[in-house]
Amino acid sequence: MCGIFCSILHNVGLHSLKIPNALKEILRNRGPDVQDEIIVDYDAGQIIFSGNVLWQQGESIQKQPVVTNDFIFLFNGDIYNLPKPESMSDTSWIASKISECRNNENKLLQLLKKWEGPHCFIIYDKRDQILYFSRDALGRNSLIIERIPKGLHLLSTSHCFENDKLSLELPPLGLYKVNINDLTSCILHPWQPLNNYCVELLSRLDQLVGWKTTVESPMSPEWMLKSKLTFDYDFYKYTYTDSHVDLYNKLISHPQIKESLATLHKLLSNSVRNRVTNKAPLCRLCLEKMTTLCEHAKLCILFSGGIDCTILALLANEFVAQNEPIELINVAFESVEDQNISEKLWDVPDRKTALLSINELKQLCPKRCWKLLEVNVTRRELDQTLTTRIRHLIYPLETVLDESLGCAFWFASHCDSSTARVALIGSGADELFGGYARHRKSFMHCQGSATERQLAVHNELEMDWQRIPARNLARDDRVIADNGKTARSPFIEENVVKFIRSLEVYQKCCFCFPEGVGDKLLLRLYGYQIGLRGVVLLKKRAIQFGSRIANKKHKAVHQSDTLKQKLATKVN
Repeated sequence: MCGIFCSILHNVGLHSLKIPNALKEILRNRGPDVQDEIIVDYDAGQIIFSGNVLWQQGESIQKQPVVTNDFIFLFNGDIYNLPKPESMSDTSWIASKISECRNNENKLLQLLKKWEGPHCFIIYDKRDQILYFSRDALGRNSLIIERIPKGLHLLSTSHCFENDKLSLELPPLGLYKVNINDLTSCILHPWQPLNNYCVELLSRLDQLVGWKTTVESPMSPEWMLKSKLTFDYDFYKYTYTDSHVDLYNKLISHPQIKESLATLHKLLSNSVRNRVTNKAPLCRLCLEKMTTLCEHAKLCILFSGGIDCTILALLANEFVAQNEPIELINVAFESVEDQNISEKLWDVPDRKTALLSINELKQLCPKRCWKLLEVNVTRRELDQTLTTRIRHLIYPLETVLDESLGCAFWFASHCDSSTARVALIGSGADELFGGYARHRKSFMHCQGSATERQLAVHNELEMDWQRIPARNLARDDRVIADNGKTARSPFIEENVVKFIRSLEVYQKCCFCFPEGVGDKLLLRLYGYQIGLRGVVLLKKRAIQFGSRIANKKHKAVHQSDTLKQKLATKVN
């Protein structure tokens, strides 16, 4: 994970070319291993490029920005399908390929459409004074765009609510192209043809930045092309008789369901393997000391004890060296109601499920050292850290949900006793498999035919999937990376996504079955098949309630009183 920053400034003197100290600190938190800056002149002004690197791949740290021929390159992410030597970092390999794209934009587009992995980048063509920038099609990594009076900022994370700038998470629609001498227009090569939701995002971007975007031919990566699977099964054709064991055994014995589960296992295992093995050979502490041998934990899982993260833990066990611990980080917040009952203060729902689930992991993987790290946060600590630090990371988002989830992920990844620099998270599982209560409600509230009820669930899933980059992923990236950890989401992987989204709704979930049985049914069957028992029946519980950070009386979509407040003074 890296902190990248690019500032285009028109008609300013040298004295103005300075990155605010507060922003420098946040960028350095994301990339604590090495930092560098470059200032470049152009016709109308100057540009600052800043790179802050968290080393994860390659034999040594690759400093950024990278300058190759006429290109300056900033990169934040991981690409898992590059034909490069293992000793070479993603950044250096990609920079070398970009330098070969001189005078051939189509070659650049062909290069981008083949990448698989979370990423965002900024490319500057010094000769033609063209800036290219992008987020991956799944929107996993954060890139914020800010309009300022004399120019434009692109950066991994913002730093304060200044009154003279307008900020927006860059919509992950494709490759943007801007002539830096004219910030009134932009060209977009979309990942795929834009639907109505994407058109709305682009319109909002144009309005905020003050330019007009021209949409050109889509790149259409192969993994995004629709494929019609021929699995012949329907969960709704089965009945539930109060025994999930009988139901699950019957379902996984069906040849087509068995084949579907085998495909899921292959794809998800490969996704976990890539995200577990592509990391630096040293933990946080040993990297600081530059120790050559490290047997500390280099991987953690943000662990509520639910089915999503427990499946990830079980799969990760296959790819982590047997002598290394795996950290399971569980966060609990002081309950306002229970402040006078100290022995029950941290006995929150997610702590209870974590203890149950780790026992299952120990039974299935007795040779592994599972380290349950309990993070307990007082209300005083929560309020202070939210006000002074976390709200800057959540910006430009500002809802109660953003505050709750942002704080939960920040404190979990901030765990002092954690040595890991890679954090697996279960993001995307609910959106893909149908895990939210609103998915069940859309089925139950529909009074139409069976086909219409399935369509209602399909539409709800589609809405959730389209908005997950803005609703979850970019914010989570910012708050977790602030603690020097790379967040990796194995469920949100190109081939996993293509497969699950190609299935019919009735092949992923069944809302005729009870909660904890029919929601995310395909994923529960998978967990059952690989050995999990108690955890496969746990009902979905949102982290903001499971950790007790949020009050159910507060509406998630409402504006947070803390996040909406402007800073009284600007940060130097």
